[in-house]
Amino acid sequence: MSFENKLLQMKGMLKKQPAKKQPARAVERPLYEKEWRKIGLELKENKFGFVYEKKIHYPLHQIHGKVQLDELNRVLAAWEQTPFEHPFKLKQGDPIVFFDTETTGLSGTGAYIFLIGLLVQKEDHFEMTQYIMPDPSHEAAFLYETGLWRDEEPIIFSYNGKSFDWPQLTSRWTMHRQVLPKLPTPQQIDLFHGTKRIWKNELARMKLSTIEEEKLGFIREGDVPGYLIPPIYLDAVKSGFPDGLAKVLYHNELDILSLVSLYVLSSDLLMQDLLSETSGAYTNIGKWYADLKQFDQSAAYLEHVTQQRGSSAAFARFLLAIQKKRNGQHEEAVQLFKEAAPHLRGAVEVEAWIHAAKLYEHQLGNLDQAIIMAGFAKEASQHTKVRNSLIQDIDKRLLRLEGKKRKKRPEVAQN
Repeated sequence: MSFENKLLQMKGMLKKQPAKKQPARAVERPLYEKEWRKIGLELKENKFGFVYEKKIHYPLHQIHGKVQLDELNRVLAAWEQTPFEHPFKLKQGDPIVFFDTETTGLSGTGAYIFLIGLLVQKEDHFEMTQYIMPDPSHEAAFLYETGLWRDEEPIIFSYNGKSFDWPQLTSRWTMHRQVLPKLPTPQQIDLFHGTKRIWKNELARMKLSTIEEEKLGFIREGDVPGYLIPPIYLDAVKSGFPDGLAKVLYHNELDILSLVSLYVLSSDLLMQDLLSETSGAYTNIGKWYADLKQFDQSAAYLEHVTQQRGSSAAFARFLLAIQKKRNGQHEEAVQLFKEAAPHLRGAVEVEAWIHAAKLYEHQLGNLDQAIIMAGFAKEASQHTKVRNSLIQDIDKRLLRLEGKKRKKRPEVAQN
């Protein structure tokens, strides 16, 4: 197959051919070996064909942004000492791999992974290995050389890799399932999802480059925009010119180094750092721990936020009030709901007033206050979009409370 046809196939422009068994060995040696060696790529051969490889070593004290790479060991040791559970909780000695890919497209049979980057920590340094597919005829060789099929199941760190990179890898691996070893299903820690949990409503965008600039203290220089990466690779395969491909390798390298820094920073925020972030971020962390049913750790973050006054702590007060209510601390809970509600907006304000009304009615036995709280809920519901069933429930609650109050009056008068 000519290079032109291979490129067309990668763009999904060729008609799909019946599946054929992958030959045991690709016969064509890649062109442009000399040119690609100039950017640090070495051609390697295995039983399926050829693959380009680049290795980069970083000293333990290498700094990326405001994080030193060997701080990874510090946070892993700190996680081991924590009495609570979290998806980011690992231990020293775990087989951690920081992982990122570059592809020729987002989906479809014509979308190939052409670059896989892996970073691991060795005894006295970090080692990054980047694998480049010479052309589609060497895809099996390219996938095999990564070693991701080996018996030891790594813990894969990525940024949106759980939703994109790893499914793409699995899809491409399946194309060669007759010849490649089985790909394991590893434990995955997707830092994109962690970033959303911590900085939801705090950052305008969740792109990795935005996180780098606003949180990691790192600004990219000399990087290539993501949308140019597929055509740069396709041109390199066709023409052999390596300059653009070198920038793609650099882009991938930065992505992976940022994973280490982001894990360190996120771990500090999830364990001990209660000074450097916004009230919104710590409230988000408190909610995350509550969703994980780690209520003590959740309360620690929410109580830290509620030491501040005003609207910035309102949602933290609301979340903390729910925990107090669950724990039977009814008076503290109702006070927090009342403090939070005036500063909340939307359906959550209505919910806060309803929670307070329920506490006054059922736990604290104060019907007058329950009616007032339900009235506030009714008023708030008229200024925001809430489901009709909730409005009907508030109306029913007010009618029931008024009825209970009327029944109680004759008893008071008789006494």
